[in-house]
Amino acid sequence: MISRRLTPVVLVALTALAVAAPVGAGHASSSVAAAAKAKPAPLKVAANVYDSGFTAPTVTVRKGGTIKWLWDSSLIDLHTVTFIRGPRGTKYFSSRPLGPGGSYSHKFTKAGKYIIYCKLHAGNTQNITVK
Repeated sequence: MISRRLTPVVLVALTALAVAAPVGAGHASSSVAAAAKAKPAPLKVAANVYDSGFTAPTVTVRKGGTIKWLWDSSLIDLHTVTFIRGPRGTKYFSSRPLGPGGSYSHKFTKAGKYIIYCKLHAGNTQNITVK
């Protein structure tokens, strides 16, 4: 039997437990909210080729998506988009050497990390993430 002096304390404690969120709910709800706000990787991405390299060191595209590289109009040299490394079983791909106004597209069918470079300027590399 609960004494009359403890009854208000017990009621307050029970009320607090009934109102409180389950343990870990804050983490779960913030993770769900973050996932809901996160945008999926795009299906089509445009990237530029410059004399000093590619537009960004890293590009992300969705599995089944396409990257279209566009050669900057101020290029002095020719450049390629050439596969170096990717997920196991990925087939080699490479553009021919292109100059100002050129373009090359490639569809990525396997998720994973890829590295491409310019065959004519091996220091020009780009990392691609396919999700």
